[in-house]
Amino acid sequence: MEVGRMQGMFQGLDIAASGMTAEMQRAEIVASNISNMNVTRGPDGEPYLRKAVTFEEALTQAADPGGVGSAEERAQGVRISRVYEDHTTPFVPRYDPGHPHADKDGFVLTSNVDLFREMVDMMSIERSYQANLTSMRSYRQMLKSTLDNMRT
Repeated sequence: MEVGRMQGMFQGLDIAASGMTAEMQRAEIVASNISNMNVTRGPDGEPYLRKAVTFEEALTQAADPGGVGSAEERAQGVRISRVYEDHTTPFVPRYDPGHPHADKDGFVLTSNVDLFREMVDMMSIERSYQANLTSMRSYRQMLKSTLDNMRT
């Protein structure tokens, strides 16, 4: 087998690994949301704002495998394109007149983090991570079978 044809042999593993890496980064954001959900006043004087992520496909330029023509884009997996604050979900007012950040009516604005939403996100992250792991195992088995067939 030519070297040029083997360059993409492990690309499936790289794509699944990128998905696992992106989900781990997403899990860190969700964990940060959960750990800060009770912060009623940050450095800016506002309650903690929930953070979320946006994924994008990671592409790379690769030479035409035939050696003729232009370069083409090839999938390299997924990555987090941005982490942003959720300004669409409002802060939740809570009646707590003894709280140091309570207004004159006794209400405290609390974070816009919803624990149930974050837990659903964590379950989604876990399932996606497991799907990528299963994909890696299947791809590894296919590579092993291919190599075994080449030996015989």
